[in-house]
Amino acid sequence: MAGKHLQYELLSGVEKAAILMMALSSGRVRDLMQRLEDDEVERILASVARFDTVPSSTLEKVLLEFQEAIGKHEISIQGGREQAMALISGSIDDSRASRLMEKLGRDEKRIDWTLRDYTPEFIADQLSSEHPQTIALILAQLPAERGATIVAHLSDDVRPEVMLRVANLETVSSKVIHELEDEIATMFRRSVGAPTPLGGTEVAAKLLNGVPKADGQLILDKMDTRDPEIAADIRKQMLTFNDLESIDKRGFQALLREIPTEDLVIALKTASDEMKEKVFSNVSSRAADQIKEESDLLPPMRLSEIEQVQRQVVDVARRLEEEGVLSIDTGGGGEDVLV
Repeated sequence: MAGKHLQYELLSGVEKAAILMMALSSGRVRDLMQRLEDDEVERILASVARFDTVPSSTLEKVLLEFQEAIGKHEISIQGGREQAMALISGSIDDSRASRLMEKLGRDEKRIDWTLRDYTPEFIADQLSSEHPQTIALILAQLPAERGATIVAHLSDDVRPEVMLRVANLETVSSKVIHELEDEIATMFRRSVGAPTPLGGTEVAAKLLNGVPKADGQLILDKMDTRDPEIAADIRKQMLTFNDLESIDKRGFQALLREIPTEDLVIALKTASDEMKEKVFSNVSSRAADQIKEESDLLPPMRLSEIEQVQRQVVDVARRLEEEGVLSIDTGGGGEDVLV
């Protein structure tokens, strides 16, 4: 359901609930989903999966209706670094809280937060008229993976200039960074009406990853009867190649026997270090050396090509799980959840 056709006046109650669910924090989502019946969750997730983007005007009206429904009074929340620290210390164990507090103090960057709700395409388009040096400074403030997706959407003429400047960046005064942060905040505040990506099968999959595994399976089974194509797509989104690292030794070896070496070499090209170690520890030293040698000889490949091979491996693992050969733990069971 494309954002431009998503008119507030035409939304059903379930669709409004789906938009509200997507706008809430993962913790709130988990609380809500635990209170809903399976058929209610099923209908909401089906709506989530059908959404493409939700215009900011529609989202605002849904939130206003929700605000009026719960009491017709203003709702405010306290943000800021202190509140972030309080949330960390109050919700997780001490050792993890300590690590996150240290990271928050070291990596707190306003530009990343300002741009977090915009698509890479939209960011690249907004920055297209800026000087390459300005773009380089912005990219340097973002996580590498997110910055790479923005670079991919810059024009062919701009990309080399930007990357040369990124490579030559050393130290930049805090005053320059603060001024740049203010400029970016102002620039993107002017971009009124820019649609925020909220829905799709990927979002539905993340929501389902937050419920117990048995409940998620029951919901997907019911969705199969309504829209098997969407249910199948959600299942694919819920499991990644790196998730296969959770398979026990016997099951993992059974999986490796089903995968051609040439496919394994490609799949490992962007795999996590843990996944690579898992493979190397479950094959002979000779086979491990062969995989490493073939990996070094691989020509440059498109990320989409690698991901396609990884999905094929995931499909084999899923088939073996259905046959009872192995078990894949995606973190959905018990009290633990994936966010």
